[in-house]
Amino acid sequence: MSTTGTSRQYRDAFPEPTHSRFDRGADTTTDLAPYRHDETGLAPQAQFLAGPAGQADIVSEARNHAFVSGLGAGKTASLIIRAWVNAEHWNPGELGMLIAPTVPAIKNVILPEMRSMGLLDVCEYNGKGSERPGIITPSGSRIILESADNTRKIERLRGPSIAWAGMDEASSIAERAYEIITGRLRTGEYRNLFVSTTPKGFNWVHDRFYDDPDPTIRYEGAYEWLEANGTNGVFGVPSWLNPHNPDDYIERLEEEFDGSFFQQEVQGAFTKFEGLVYPWFSRPEHVIDDLPEEGEYDEVIYGVDWGFNNPGVILALVRQGDRWVVVEEFYERRCTDEDMAEHANDMIDRWGPGRMYCDPAEPASIETFRRKGVPARSAENAVTPGIKRVSSLQDDLRVHQDCQSIRNEFSQYQYKDAEDSDDPLKENDHAMDALRYALFTHNAGPTVNDLGWGS
Repeated sequence: MSTTGTSRQYRDAFPEPTHSRFDRGADTTTDLAPYRHDETGLAPQAQFLAGPAGQADIVSEARNHAFVSGLGAGKTASLIIRAWVNAEHWNPGELGMLIAPTVPAIKNVILPEMRSMGLLDVCEYNGKGSERPGIITPSGSRIILESADNTRKIERLRGPSIAWAGMDEASSIAERAYEIITGRLRTGEYRNLFVSTTPKGFNWVHDRFYDDPDPTIRYEGAYEWLEANGTNGVFGVPSWLNPHNPDDYIERLEEEFDGSFFQQEVQGAFTKFEGLVYPWFSRPEHVIDDLPEEGEYDEVIYGVDWGFNNPGVILALVRQGDRWVVVEEFYERRCTDEDMAEHANDMIDRWGPGRMYCDPAEPASIETFRRKGVPARSAENAVTPGIKRVSSLQDDLRVHQDCQSIRNEFSQYQYKDAEDSDDPLKENDHAMDALRYALFTHNAGPTVNDLGWGS
């Protein structure tokens, strides 16, 4: 089968601005695939749009579809296109859902991409307070936008019965969200679930969609196109395959990233990281399914790592005797200190008051937290002793299954030059730093600079 097949069957589902957005001019009957690479003729987005016989140019009986790629390879655009084809072509008039890791990801990634395609120009957008919240498309379909960044929001996914669902950056969303959504697919003519993501080590996305001893290989070259584990997927789509990326973007990625991080973030490959700082962390031993209830823990503490271009992180940890459990995480880019303070107060409302140990490099951010009523204090920042403290708790440390970002970082946080250095790489370390701040500083007791807050 050709890997460059056209997708004209979908053209009537798209408003004209979409075609203009992808430089197709006035001819709206040209190939739907927005990111066909001129030199190779490859268009993994078209393969991601495989569907039922008679309704798609590329036919697949799979009910799951995956687009796994490097940064900037067009995965979010592909997710939105598949959502639109579902809403206007495969399941018109039905209810569907798009899920992002966090609310800011919806506001800063999903909606701007839909707007740039012109899709919102032909839709009605209703906020959360509406009787019919979400995006109402011309066919009468409704697209619900949800986040899945904590247990409460993941449980909320149980509500609606839907025809289709798409998960953006699925590797950063807990597997339980996928399991819940799978059980809600019970309306419409073509029930399908699809994910787009940059990989995060060998986590559940790898196990669910890729790890098959006998896949059907439909293309293997610049990336892989497989039928594996009941999934039609394109895997390892590299950043350079998107012709809309400027040359200096690719050059910057190649200069900034190397080793396993380059393989993951630029080549879109599932990668095992060597020289892990915490090689002892494992899913069977350290990940728990049930959250402690109120009254079942002795104290709560919090760890904070500041960010903006990098993720800002807040972790909530509770102690049950000698055991520490990471019960909730906030992990998001492009959040202000005020945004993070709001999330910190929400965590305190859920888990109770406790010391909040913050990255000491940003005293102004700590002061902002304090003005917002958050009991923030400067953390101890000695890296090697802090790592030793966390490692000393390996028999007594647990992480709740819904805290996917810290679980991802445990499998990616590595030393420079593998095991030949005592210094960790400043990559995949944001939740790791927040964890170290909390556990190491709390252990330090009265030597901590608490900035005058609490006992």
